[in-house]
Amino acid sequence: MLNIRDFGAVDGSKTVNTKAVQAAVDARRGDGRDRARSRRRVHYRYNPSEWCIVAFGAGRCFKGLHEYRRLPRIADFIHNEMGVLRALLINRDHDNVTIDGSGTIDLSGTSFYDTSVMNVPSSRVPFTKEQEAECTYPIGTRPSQCIFFHNAKNVTVRGIKVIDAPCWTFSFNACENVKLLGLTIDTSLNVPNDDGIHIASCKGVIIANCHILSGDDCIALSGITDWAKPCEDIVITNCVLRSCSKAIVIGYSYSHIRNVIITNCIIKESNRGICFMCNDTSALVENVRISNMIVDTRVRAGNWWGNGEPIFMMAVKHDYHIPAGQDPHRETDCAIRNVHIDGVTCMGENAMGIYGVDGNIREVELRNIDFTRKPSKNLPLKGNVFDFAPGRVDFEVPEDCGLYIGGGADVKLENINTRAWKIIHA
Repeated sequence: MLNIRDFGAVDGSKTVNTKAVQAAVDARRGDGRDRARSRRRVHYRYNPSEWCIVAFGAGRCFKGLHEYRRLPRIADFIHNEMGVLRALLINRDHDNVTIDGSGTIDLSGTSFYDTSVMNVPSSRVPFTKEQEAECTYPIGTRPSQCIFFHNAKNVTVRGIKVIDAPCWTFSFNACENVKLLGLTIDTSLNVPNDDGIHIASCKGVIIANCHILSGDDCIALSGITDWAKPCEDIVITNCVLRSCSKAIVIGYSYSHIRNVIITNCIIKESNRGICFMCNDTSALVENVRISNMIVDTRVRAGNWWGNGEPIFMMAVKHDYHIPAGQDPHRETDCAIRNVHIDGVTCMGENAMGIYGVDGNIREVELRNIDFTRKPSKNLPLKGNVFDFAPGRVDFEVPEDCGLYIGGGADVKLENINTRAWKIIHA
């Protein structure tokens, strides 16, 4: 075990310990001996089969830099959406890594924003002061990733708490055999894009027993760093989630997502509960089973994606937000298929929706869904509509609707209780 104090690290929020941490990592990577030190701050252990970062005893905090210029610029990695990589903790091409403990990583996220002003979008009705307070801070210069893994096998992150992310908190890309267990992620409800966990083009991921509160998506599954590589074999279970955007989102633009199980989760006060997002071409989400869930949505004022939908599937053209030329031109006969949702209690400020184009949603089954529509003080901001961002579809939800199925979607329904709200299958 290594103690970063032995490499020059000093306690105190005003001390920058980056060089000491890196020196400890470099020493452990080059030294196969297993030396024990006192359990303080961050620890590193290495042997020929395992490189392990044992992070943070109880009450210990690892605080991220709050100056953008001090974060390393990784010029040889260009993210398809976020551009050049800048992150606090980066692992590229190293297998057998564990981050473990009961301490805290403070990512200093709000220090990258002017918190004295709010980004208030245009709306159908004027914002109140209370609604303005729910909006995002304006985006400025910030790290685009915080804890970043790429091309790594056998990764475990367990037990730690991560707070105040300036953008995506955990980002796993083209990784295999990833376990994220017992994490607490607590980010600002005003910071845009501060996703809790983003899984992109990975294989074999378990996310279990996590508590996540985030301004943006709590858990996102996509192919955003490599549209041609599937994101597959994913299990999400026993989590409690709250998001200003989407608590769980499956797919995005040209992503291929397959073989996903989501079970035993509670979604609270989220702008949108469970969301499937596909472009109308070159995208595919398939083989998904969701069960035993409680989903509660509350429309959040501000420039957040979603509009109070507890369950929402869309397979429509994503004609902005992703740079042109990234289409992998994957040939698919549909965009969403073989999805089963069973045993979900929904309380929502908007209807549930399934909406595709020319029958590109197929073999979807909803069983044992209990839906209660709640009044909403913020729904008039966007109106009684489904939010199709990043597409540009305009669709007014009928006033008496509890579930709307459109665009020729192939959906089987069994034991769906929407009470006085209609099920409309157009």
